Amino acid sequence: MNNVLYHLCRHCVGIMDGWWPYPAWCIAEQCGISISTARRRLRKLKADGYVDSVVCYRDPEDYGPLPYHGWTITPKAQETPEYKKAWEAEKKLCREVFGEHMFPDEWLEVLHEDR
Repeated sequence: MNNVLYHLCRHCVGIMDGWWPYPAWCIAEQCGISISTARRRLRKLKADGYVDSVVCYRDPEDYGPLPYHGWTITPKAQETPEYKKAWEAEKKLCREVFGEHMFPDEWLEVLHEDR
């Protein structure tokens, strides 16, 4: 398993701030590797089409005018075992916090069972 891709997927499936770009230094810290190693692995994943580098501009009143650089996953990454494992981990966490009926696709199954 690619730990760099897993940690990026884990961020991107998160319900709290998954839409924001994820900085390479955060991935490096979580994986226990240097920032340069994380960046090198992210560039390789980008060349393979699994991730992309992005820049977002936050609300200037709240965060100032500076851009926010980071990484995100592509649709190709959503087919990987790393993404599936990250999604299951997020689903488990959400169920622990919010209850068993957190995800809409499963709400439909529950509704059909009641009929």
